[in-house]
Amino acid sequence: VLDQVKNEFNTTDDPYSIWRQGLTIYTTLDVELQKYAEQVAREQVADLIVQEKNASNAAVVAMKNDTGEILAMVGSLDYNDEEIDGQVNVATAQRQPGSSFKPYVYLTAIQQGQAPSSMILDVPTAFPQSDGTYYRPENYDRQYHGPVSFRNALARSYNIPAIKVMDQVGVANALRMAHRMGINGLDRGLNYYGLNLVLGGGEVSLLDHTYAYSVFANQGVQVGEPVLPNEERTGFRSLNPVSVLQVRDSDGNTLKKYEAPEAERIFSAEVAYVMADIMSDDLARAPAFGANTDLTLPDRKVAAKTGTTNGFKDNWTMGFTPDLTVGVWVGNT
Repeated sequence: VLDQVKNEFNTTDDPYSIWRQGLTIYTTLDVELQKYAEQVAREQVADLIVQEKNASNAAVVAMKNDTGEILAMVGSLDYNDEEIDGQVNVATAQRQPGSSFKPYVYLTAIQQGQAPSSMILDVPTAFPQSDGTYYRPENYDRQYHGPVSFRNALARSYNIPAIKVMDQVGVANALRMAHRMGINGLDRGLNYYGLNLVLGGGEVSLLDHTYAYSVFANQGVQVGEPVLPNEERTGFRSLNPVSVLQVRDSDGNTLKKYEAPEAERIFSAEVAYVMADIMSDDLARAPAFGANTDLTLPDRKVAAKTGTTNGFKDNWTMGFTPDLTVGVWVGNT
């Protein structure tokens, strides 16, 4: 929040000018939801430690879909804990998203005319690389499942089909889609990344990732406030999530007031419906993850996707209902 306000209202080279101006800043945070997110994050990591799992920290972002407002942001479990680098805001840090990146790629494929019923082969495959070597990916379960539909391949998070889909749509096209939806990282050039990007072979921030997933929840529409002119980049998002509702100076003058979100359609409502339907299909997901797991809610439909990096260093769960989008990271800073 302070970085954003400094960018907007700091008109001098003095890093403390916003304090000298006596600005009062009203944020979008829902205090009760913020406290709840902090409590649950601490409880979950404490439980993992009891289970002797190698995880010491967590981050959470919760966002209101129809306004783009950030309702909760947990950057770490304890700001003052040096052992977990608590002063690092993991919600804005760049981390590998694992398979939680896959929906951007499948979305690109459906945009290009594929369907949830489209078939793809999950068989041992060697993908030629530019250096003359071959990339031979494996599935999480170290098994092969033969012909599978796009729906089942995404719901069960099979790796080989995902890489084949990435190969079909083109890495650059999938990256363009991710950028437009809200991913501000992965900016080393469209030709820098390889097929393993679909498995999280790049880095994103939890905040960007959650904002991008809110576009799925909003039927393909991105909502928020305009990117500042000095931060605009061709091919990237034109809107930002909202963290500041109002700014007043020491005289009580209103310098900024968030009235209503702006909106931009990124992809069609029909495509958004298909993606949400796949990510909420517990029947399709069950053979790999089990039925009625924590990826479901008893009283409403919820869409979700997980991601894990090598050695379980980063563990993600991204999910949304029509009202709220939530992103969670658990691991080690």
